[in-house]
Amino acid sequence: MIGDTLARLRNTLTMIARQQDLTIIAARDIGSHAWELAGPASDYDVRVLFAQEPLAYATLGEYCPSINETRETIELTGWNVTRFGELLTESNPTALEFLHSPVRYREHDALAALEAAVGDDFVPIDLYHHYRSLAENNYQTAIQRRLLERGEPIGVIEDETPEMYIVRPNDAETTKRLPKADDRYTEAATDRTVKRNLYVIRAVLYARYIRETHAFPELSFPAFLDANAERFATSLVSQTRTLIERKQRGEGNAVVGDVFGEDALALPQQIDSATHNVRGIDRDRVNAFIRTTVTEAMQ
Repeated sequence: MIGDTLARLRNTLTMIARQQDLTIIAARDIGSHAWELAGPASDYDVRVLFAQEPLAYATLGEYCPSINETRETIELTGWNVTRFGELLTESNPTALEFLHSPVRYREHDALAALEAAVGDDFVPIDLYHHYRSLAENNYQTAIQRRLLERGEPIGVIEDETPEMYIVRPNDAETTKRLPKADDRYTEAATDRTVKRNLYVIRAVLYARYIRETHAFPELSFPAFLDANAERFATSLVSQTRTLIERKQRGEGNAVVGDVFGEDALALPQQIDSATHNVRGIDRDRVNAFIRTTVTEAMQ
């Protein structure tokens, strides 16, 4: 099965390059296979880098910043090397995950050299807030039980009786009781699955790690957890490992509820700028990569 998928990927890369007159220079996974969380039925989330004929960059309507293709189990997206360079100098998390991905379908020496040179030079505060927001938004919209009033969220359901919701409103600390029989109130849909809980806890632990170390976390989530288990509560690590095992067995869509709880996932919305708003990926080094890549791709 894996061999068939890789053959389809190679064919897809060849077809895209021919149809769009591109040179695809690198292809890496940025999804569950890179995170080592893939189950038997997991799709492949492949990101590619491509270059164009040099004149395309100077001709109106010729420059192509990105591409998207879906082929059965392959979700393929791509960046022009120029667009990738822009994102990288902005400490874009997806660009950095691509740069650090351990699952590589097509390699490029200049990209490997760039990774070694600037891979940990991102701005820590930017990446921290990305993973913090990712965790917070997914927890609030998918795992927390929220009450809606005429379709708009008004608070978190903290408990209930057969007749009443016990709700903590968005704008208050104390709870109030609201009748279930009142048709103004409905409970928001949730996605309290193994997969969603893992998505949230991965973002939480990455945010904490980046805040503490200013280093980029290992993308293989099981390996990251093993290497950093002492940083986190023993119970949290144990719960996370159990979810990883279930996801890898193909149980990603199993409903498990709110595994960790709001308190375990809390991250500060503000961290010290003087400490964490530092470094930044060197633009000249990225420009050198772009020039080398476009030149080599056209030879």
